[in-house]
Amino acid sequence: MKEVNTLKSNNKSCEIISKYKEVILLFLISRILWIAVMVIAPTPFTEVFGLFDTESYRYIAANGYIDELTVFFPVIPLLIRFISDIGVIIVNNVAFFFSLVLIRHLLKDHYHMEEYNTVLGIIAVSPQSFFSTLEYTESIFFLLTVASFCLFLERKHFLLLGLILGLSVATRNSGSMLFLAIFVAMCILWAKKEIRLCNILMTYIPATVISLIYPIYLQVKFGNWKLFMDAQMEYWLRISSNIFKTVFIGFQVLFTDTYKYDGFDFTILNKTNEALSLALFICTCILLFLEIRPMIRSRKISSDSVVLVLYTVFFLITINMTIRDPHIDCPTDSFYRYYAGLFPLYLMLRRVKKKTALQLILLCTLPVSIITSYFFSKGIFFF
Repeated sequence: MKEVNTLKSNNKSCEIISKYKEVILLFLISRILWIAVMVIAPTPFTEVFGLFDTESYRYIAANGYIDELTVFFPVIPLLIRFISDIGVIIVNNVAFFFSLVLIRHLLKDHYHMEEYNTVLGIIAVSPQSFFSTLEYTESIFFLLTVASFCLFLERKHFLLLGLILGLSVATRNSGSMLFLAIFVAMCILWAKKEIRLCNILMTYIPATVISLIYPIYLQVKFGNWKLFMDAQMEYWLRISSNIFKTVFIGFQVLFTDTYKYDGFDFTILNKTNEALSLALFICTCILLFLEIRPMIRSRKISSDSVVLVLYTVFFLITINMTIRDPHIDCPTDSFYRYYAGLFPLYLMLRRVKKKTALQLILLCTLPVSIITSYFFSKGIFFF
């Protein structure tokens, strides 16, 4: 009997491996790639994992929040405190793997996309993939947002949807954009009588409660619930902007020698960052058009497309509401690693019908990510 059970277990394991072999292969290739880049960089391998934002997360985990570090949301510091740095790295890598599994499910099983493997390849070699190896928010946030979208599509497990949606906001403030997008879509479904009002309440009561924990904490400790926003302007030298002004400044930096901010000169890295950010902005607008066009033609509202479009539009607006002080960084705030963590972009790639176009995106993504990971590993801010 034990031999029969063991045989069944082995067969089931083989079936799972066979089903997700492309995900497993891409995941392993990506880990080998980033480790190789880190090893090649002159910075000691172990020190790479403590660069930039990780230093702030570790400080918060050890000492608690101070004013200027309130821009970093609490999930990663809490994980570092309770499961250690190594634990967070393991969790992030596992989260990235399951994100690939969920994206595969959405593209292959839900949207029936034939070239889903190419999209998985794009994710596997994207900056999102590199940062998933570190103690950054990218990997967990990506998994939480993708999982929220999957649960929304299922039209069940509303309580679980609320919990995961709230956790996404607690991980990164841009999770609030998905929070709003899914709320609008659920209201549309309620108006069409496809879900009940209690389903919305079951989702948004826990989602709201979890989302408010951090602002309430800031109010209690610092007397300012929106300190994480104020700290961006005061301590991290942000300058107010809007999506149109930000795009204009991006072109100005790219095609002129100086930017009219105290005559500041920009390096080739600044210009390259602007070029990548602008290219991604333009590509995102094209993908939004491709996603909206079928609804216009059919005159029917697709609730899942509503979520993808609104989340992306909210993201574009909010990420361009400020720019960085050019004395410390390239001016616009549309860092392209943020685009890489925006899951709707990968799902909207299903609208790109030409295989060669997807392959071109893959070929362009790889060198950008390698350059990003190399400069990061050298301690140069280029992302």
